[in-house]
Amino acid sequence: MVHERKIRVWMLENGLRVQDVADRAGVDQSYVSHFLKGRKKAPRIREWLLRQGCPAKYLGEAKKEAA
Repeated sequence: MVHERKIRVWMLENGLRVQDVADRAGVDQSYVSHFLKGRKKAPRIREWLLRQGCPAKYLGEAKKEAA
């Protein structure tokens, strides 16, 4: 399960907006929002956030994107 509130607090503490994550992960802003709400599986976003230092426990389990 993705913990939206914890991720958003982490983002705020690290000076990141949803648009920043989208730009740097190479996806649309709405895709990031859907990921944060748990509506979309997004390994690219999850991996980018992990590389930036976001705690894995906030991001839920790694899942593959549907083809």
